[in-house]
Amino acid sequence: MNVIKGLTKAILYVKDIDTQTDFYRDKLGLTVKTRKNIEGRSDKQWVEFDTGECTLILHGNLETQFGKDRPKLAFHVDDFENAYQTLTENGVKLSPIRSPSPGLKIAEGADPEGNPFTIDCEN
Repeated sequence: MNVIKGLTKAILYVKDIDTQTDFYRDKLGLTVKTRKNIEGRSDKQWVEFDTGECTLILHGNLETQFGKDRPKLAFHVDDFENAYQTLTENGVKLSPIRSPSPGLKIAEGADPEGNPFTIDCEN
């Protein structure tokens, strides 16, 4: 059974969110869908660009973690618990389920070469 429904997000971790936003918006001509600043956390910012079925996200992270802050793919699933169980039964190692914002469930994993991905479901 295929539990992955599609690639929904490509996340780039960036040091200078303003310069990167200007580049993707003004130089490449992408449309900003949303921009969020997490209250009390100037190091955590989030800009989403409309790129069709897959959203490009810039995740501002001023405290860069070399080797960890690399592009991440995010896959949508309809039934989170079933997808989590199916993937783990197939040998995919996933983090514990967490909810970084209300109504959102995610779990993180990595492919055999260590490239990060998440599965997510919004209720």
